[in-house]
Amino acid sequence: MSRYAMTALLMVALMTTVFCTTALAAQTGRDLEISAAVTEALIRENPFENTHIDVKTFDGVVVLGGHVDEFYKMQRVIEITRGIEGVKSVDNRIRIWARGE
Repeated sequence: MSRYAMTALLMVALMTTVFCTTALAAQTGRDLEISAAVTEALIRENPFENTHIDVKTFDGVVVLGGHVDEFYKMQRVIEITRGIEGVKSVDNRIRIWARGE
């Protein structure tokens, strides 16, 4: 491998490491506290079976992912999330899956 190609490969590897570290740092501190509070509230509420919800927070914006099997369950998860102190907004990416999918 040429010296130029090796240098380019090393630069890409270093930039990837820096970007990954920056993204991880964005989820520390208050954002982690918010994510934990949302998760705890959802567990405490334990509203539903057949759900899987992922919670991540970036600068107070909570990103909800995962799936539920009915629309009203998704609405309730969003409602619970909005009630948590520090939540600026909710980015809902929850999918509704029919049973058996």
